[in-house]
Order: sequence, then structure tokens, then C-alpha cells
Amino acid sequence: MGNKQSKIPDKDYVIIEEGENFIVAKKGEETFLVKEIPQTQTQEISDIEILKQKKHPHIVDLKNSFTDEKENMYYVVMEYCQGGNLAKKIQEMEEPPQESEVLSRMAEICIALRTIHDKGLLHKDLTPENIFLTEFGILRLAGFEAFHQKGKDTSNADSKNYLAPEVFTGETYDAKSDIWSVGCILFKLCTKKSFSAETAATLKHKIISGAYPALPEHFSPDLCQLLNNMLQKDPKARPTASEILARPIFIDCLKEKCKTTVEDLYTKLNNLRTLADGLENVHEGTTIGSLTGGVIGAVGGITSIVGLILAPFTLGASLIVTGVGVGVGVLGGVTAGASNITKMVNQSSDRKAVNNLIKEFKQKINAVVSWLQEISDSLQTLSSQFPQTSDTDGSDDNLKKENLTRLGLRAAKGMGGIAELMRLLQVVNIGKIAAQASRAVRVAEAATGVLSGLFLAVDIFFIAMDAKEIHDIKQARAAESGLEESEPLNDLPQQKPEVKSEIMRFVKSVREAADNLNGVLDELEDMISSIPSVQAENELEWQNMELM
Repeated sequence: MGNKQSKIPDKDYVIIEEGENFIVAKKGEETFLVKEIPQTQTQEISDIEILKQKKHPHIVDLKNSFTDEKENMYYVVMEYCQGGNLAKKIQEMEEPPQESEVLSRMAEICIALRTIHDKGLLHKDLTPENIFLTEFGILRLAGFEAFHQKGKDTSNADSKNYLAPEVFTGETYDAKSDIWSVGCILFKLCTKKSFSAETAATLKHKIISGAYPALPEHFSPDLCQLLNNMLQKDPKARPTASEILARPIFIDCLKEKCKTTVEDLYTKLNNLRTLADGLENVHEGTTIGSLTGGVIGAVGGITSIVGLILAPFTLGASLIVTGVGVGVGVLGGVTAGASNITKMVNQSSDRKAVNNLIKEFKQKINAVVSWLQEISDSLQTLSSQFPQTSDTDGSDDNLKKENLTRLGLRAAKGMGGIAELMRLLQVVNIGKIAAQASRAVRVAEAATGVLSGLFLAVDIFFIAMDAKEIHDIKQARAAESGLEESEPLNDLPQQKPEVKSEIMRFVKSVREAADNLNGVLDELEDMISSIPSVQAENELEWQNMELM
């Protein structure tokens, strides 16, 4: 970025890596990707400002933006996805992916795409390089800093392989052009190949007039038909992102993703409880056992630190934090007690482990809720395409056939299968599923409150841990041995003083937060179990049918 990087340090970012038009920077303990856009690209900047207001689990989180008037440059700060981009993942694949994995990634891409299309935005640079993964495997759509730019510039070789035919013929770029790009990504996912030719002119001709690429035969007819539909030369014949997600294969895919993700979070919840157990062991073992030779009292220098009081976590409960000062006397330099304080404050492995679990829970719970909402919307879309009563005049047969094709339902599968699907949709209480999807949003908001409080508690706890802890334990040990500092035994109280441990308060809070999160997962699991398996109901009747 040359001398244009000077604006970044002004915002307290520490530069880690610098590229031609990006910066990887840290602020505190977080890592960010900073992209620069000339202020002359007003439409792109306007679109990014719109997306900044929309937090979505499958769209890269746009954290901040600012301008450098001197350089006439706009900077957008976004999350740094540690899982790398999809292009790298595809390149690293040694074996062809399972169809379930392909469907999972395609579902996440289409959910993100539907979200930006619903806001009236177009991407225009949909490539595997602009699709990222978090450290927990959640897909994030990015590349928004190139809005409208590369869609008009067909000289970019990497992007050109994913551009729709209408881009080369000068027609209007619309949402269906993005769908073509998704079709190219689907083909790349399944085959590790993309449109290619010896020259740019040959590639252009191949995209405009060439035959549809075909998937290997081990992929299902449903997936093959999806690719066929997305790569239609006529944009009007391509399905929308919503219509793709309403296909039975994607409804079932999202249901399975919800189920397996919640099961995984139950396991992670056990890990959180294990961490609480580990902290308790630190309290009972490492802390008490290492207190030898140190003196903690009121003599000498005084260090004031922040103490904390953690209210029990409940859904919607707030975190109560209080500051207290504790005198720590240090005699003769660094004592064993002071060393032990440092050791406890630097339990970085536990701190990072807890913070990573909190981050993973946030990402995955929000993703599950978005999938439940998508399933609800898709069932409503699917249901709306089927009349509740049969037609007698056949006047809309062509319309119904077109709708069925867009939704991945083929007449060649047999009207018996379609009739069975119609029966299923009429029996399913779609209103109830929609209500559950709305409730899931409120459940996620409550979970976010618990997780945010726990995250704050972790930070405060490890900063504050804690001369007071050692002082209390020291007094308890002295009472237990019959000697408190230099006082004689008969001056000690008859009851051993209670160790009011900040560690144990924190451990208790972690466990209560885990219990509340368990309740959240139970609710999500109950919602998932009420969703019908759309594809499975028709599998036996449809399995041997051919494509239209």
C-alpha cells in the first residue's frame, strides 16, 4: 500500500502483513483484514456501508470503515478469516468431495447471496478466492470491496472464468448473473476444474456458446440438474438463490447441518465444563501447593488491582463487575507469592481456550438459527408453488412446469412422487415451523448475552487474578497449621477462615453459563426434530428416474 498505510496506525492498528491493496493488521488481540478503495468508487462504498449494518453468519463481518481525505482513499476493516479461502481448500483436496460436503457449501453460499440480493445488491465477483472460512469452518462470503468493478472489467483472468455470458455480450448484469458464477463454483467444487481455454477470445466464445459442463456420474441427478439450471445461457431460465434453497435436497441438507452442529456444540459444552474443572484444580492444587516462602501483607509497596464479583449467569442476566483494591506487600524483592500471582495471571492457555469456545458458540449458534430461518422460508416457498386444489382446465400447466423445474422437481420423477411431496407439504404445519424459527432468533439473542458476559468475565478474571486470592489462601493455610503469620496459636479464631476464592466464583459462573447454554441447545434440538425430511419421503419413488 506504500505511503497509504500511514492512516492505519492512526487508528491503533498494528500492521502484520501488507499487500498490493490490503493490510493484515492487529488491534488488541484481534486480527483484521483492511482493504482500500478509491473514494471515486462511490457506489461500492455505499454498498459496503449498507452491508456494515447487516450482521450475518455467512457474510464476512465488516467491522469498521474510515477515510483518508489526503490520500482520497476509503478503508474497510473486516474480520480476518483464519480458515483461508475456498480456492485454497479446493486446491488442497486429495479426494473428490462427498456430495453432502458440496451441498453444505453451496447452501451457505446461496444463503449469503440471497441476503445481499434481498437488499438490492449484486456481488459481481463471485469466485472461490472471495469465499472464506472461519477457524470453525463457517463459510463467509467476501469480496465486497470489488462491487461492480470486476463485473465490468473482463480482463481479470481469475474472475473471467466465473462471469456469465451476458457480461461478454454487453447485456445487463443482474442477480441471475451472480447465479451463473455460483454454478461455476459448484463445478469447481466437484471437479477442481473451471472454464478454461488457450486464449481469452476462445474462453469468451466457450462461455457464450459452449456446451454445459457435466458433473462426474457419481454425483446425484439432483445435483447434476442444479448445475444444469444455474448454467442456463438465458438468465431468466436460471433459478434465484431462494428457489435453489427451496429445493428438497437443500432443505434436508440444512436440517442435517443443524442437527450435527448442535451435537458438536453439546460436546464443546462438556469442554467448557472441563475447563471449569481445570481452573478449580489450579485453585486447589497449584495455587495452594506453590505458596512457600512468600510473604504477603501490608508492609512495603502496595499494588492495587481490580477484583471482580460475578453475578450468576441466567438468560438475559447482566454481568455485575465491582472494583476493589487489595494491598500486596512485597518484602525483599520478588517472592514466591508474587511469582505465583504472575503464574496465575498468565494462564493464557485456559484463557484462550475459554475465549475460543465462546467464539465458536457464537458463530455456530447464529449459523444454526439462520439455517432454521432458511428452512422455514424454503418450506413456505415450496408450498406456495403447489395449489391446495387441483386444476381442472390445465391453463397454468406450463407455469407449474417452470416452477417445478426452478425448484428442482422434475416431471420425469413421476407425478406420484410430486403428489407425495404435495401431501407432505399440506400436512406439515409450516406456520408452526415459522414461529419456531422466530423463537430461535430470541433464543440466540439470549445465548449471545450469556456468551458476551462470559467473555467479559474471562478478560476481567485473568487480569484481576489475584493477590487477594493468595492472601486468603495464605491465611487459611496458617489457620490450618495453627500459625497465622507471626501470631501465636491461641490468638487464632477457633473456626478456620473461609477462602472466598475469586477463582471459585468464576468457576461457578462458567458452570452456570454452561447450564444455560445447554438449555439453548435443548431448545434448538427440539426445533430441529420438528422439521420434516422432504427428500427422504420421495426417495424410493424418485431414485431411478432420469433428468428432464
